[in-house]
Amino acid sequence: MKSDVILTILLIFIAGCARDGGPTTVHAISGTPELVLDGQDLQQIGIAGTCRTEEYQTDEHSPLAQYSFCNYSINSLTDTEVVLELKKFTDFEDLNGTYQYESLHLRGFQGLISEDGYGDLSRFYVNNESTVYYYHLWIVKNEYLIHITSKGSEDAGEYIEDIGRRILSKFVAKT
Repeated sequence: MKSDVILTILLIFIAGCARDGGPTTVHAISGTPELVLDGQDLQQIGIAGTCRTEEYQTDEHSPLAQYSFCNYSINSLTDTEVVLELKKFTDFEDLNGTYQYESLHLRGFQGLISEDGYGDLSRFYVNNESTVYYYHLWIVKNEYLIHITSKGSEDAGEYIEDIGRRILSKFVAKT
């Protein structure tokens, strides 16, 4: 039943994209390494860093299949770091439960910037302690939980948004 609802939402999304900009095909992402930023992305955004991916045995008690962790620094912003976490789940209920817990538990007290601005399940928060700003962007796409966070400059919010958009663009390829 839930998979039928998800499929219907996905088809409506695809139809909306096709109506807005011509035919669209959905690119099947096989794992979190395909979602990390490549060299061209890093250069265009103006960040540098490294990533690592771990694979896990899955079963009914462990639905996390892959985990990629990237640590970036923003070249133009002093003392500003970005962490990208990509998690691939085998079970939507566990993915959704993790998303709900993390995105509500770790939210910034300063405020919600946007909700559902990057798809049906996304939350973007900001928090600051004195002069240090923390941005958190959570996105759920297919069986993936994407969490992008920064620590440092107030200006990092634009970088977080750009990273989120670039990762989401890897799911949809125009034909």
